[in-house]
Amino acid sequence: MNYDFLKPILDPIIAAGPLFLIFIVFSLTGLVVGLKLLKAIRNGLMIAVGFGGVYIVVDYFLAKIGPAALALAERFGGVFTITDVGWAANAAVAWGSPWAYVIVLLLVVLNLVMIFTKMTDTLNLNIWDFWENIFGFLVVYVITDNITLSLICSLAFGWFSLMMTDFFAQQGYTEDLGFQGLSFYQGSNVIWGPVGHYVAKILDKFGWKKTNWTPEGIQEKFGVVGEPAVLGGIMGLLMGIGAGFYWIDVILLAISVATSLVLIPMMSGIVMQALVPVTEAAAAFMKKSVGGRQLFIGVDPAIAVGNTTNLAMVVLMIPVMLLFAFIIPGVVMLPLADLPSLLFMWIFLIAPNKFDLLRSFVTAIVVGFIGTVLGIWVAPWSTMVAKMQGINIAEGTGMSSMVNAFTPELFVAGVLGENYSRIGYIGVVAVLAVAIVISVVFRLRYLRNKKATVKTA
Repeated sequence: MNYDFLKPILDPIIAAGPLFLIFIVFSLTGLVVGLKLLKAIRNGLMIAVGFGGVYIVVDYFLAKIGPAALALAERFGGVFTITDVGWAANAAVAWGSPWAYVIVLLLVVLNLVMIFTKMTDTLNLNIWDFWENIFGFLVVYVITDNITLSLICSLAFGWFSLMMTDFFAQQGYTEDLGFQGLSFYQGSNVIWGPVGHYVAKILDKFGWKKTNWTPEGIQEKFGVVGEPAVLGGIMGLLMGIGAGFYWIDVILLAISVATSLVLIPMMSGIVMQALVPVTEAAAAFMKKSVGGRQLFIGVDPAIAVGNTTNLAMVVLMIPVMLLFAFIIPGVVMLPLADLPSLLFMWIFLIAPNKFDLLRSFVTAIVVGFIGTVLGIWVAPWSTMVAKMQGINIAEGTGMSSMVNAFTPELFVAGVLGENYSRIGYIGVVAVLAVAIVISVVFRLRYLRNKKATVKTA
């Protein structure tokens, strides 16, 4: 099938980036759920403005902390064959595929089907992060050369991503982060929400309850030390010293981290304020359309990454992730470009641990270890996809990212693809079907328990 005729229309849209999609998608959603034209456009614009502010500050934070992470890596030394080029480069590889447009359409249809069959409570509007599903498709395709099977796998990954997105929101974690009525969709990275949930449960079982080492608890104990600006300054100082920076640069890094901790929540507040009319109208629309069900609006978790505990995890986990790269046998990629970007993973761990710094740090160590191990397999597959998309890579080297390593669907895609010749088309589909059936059983149990709770209330 040839989709080249779509390229002149869709390539500029994809190239415009997430803010363009956010404005268009939320404006259209406002119209669909009953907002008047000007109000729908105004809300779409303000949501884009809020996300624009978040992205600017996050980019600022990553740009300032990136050189410190690189300096720490260089102080460790070492030789690795795969370069961590960052998630944005891999997203560009994914969106560069002509099949990207087909996958987006299929995933939107899948979301609507799941809503009306009660298999999900999330209306996902975070179209940009479909790049992970597209990349999963490309991993299967580059190994098997089977388009149909690759599309089936991509849809299955989309199914599980929505299931995991629901889980995090249903547990109240999105609301705990300050975003009522929303859920966080970010491809299969959302699986770290359930992982964080159950690691936190295990810590509870062992008697390790909340230690009150939250930003609020620190502020209560030590006064101004717990304020976002001061805590950010301390983290920046420690990281700059560890990186071996000149004393002036250490202070500048402290100021940069403090700036990020203060500004990101402000930008997130703009998003939430603009989302209120959309979520209220969507609730009224769903009441008419599907019997009054409450839906979560799926958005980019970037709006929550400015949480003080989350940014503290970035600083704490950078040396840990570097250490893992050196001590775990078989690791072929040194965390570099995406090392600070792992804040998008840690955000799923802090709410289950009630924003406790120590518990969140322990949970992040567990997740960081798992992600590093997964990257052993994912990195070569990412390189294969990049080469298939026409990127010139020197022989004996490769490109991937730490975000790819923490994206479980890429690991599953590679494993299924590698075993395609052994278990065949039917075998791969059967594995996915069994997994989906299991997820449906859990979903039906959840709906039954929810119904019983409502009746009791």
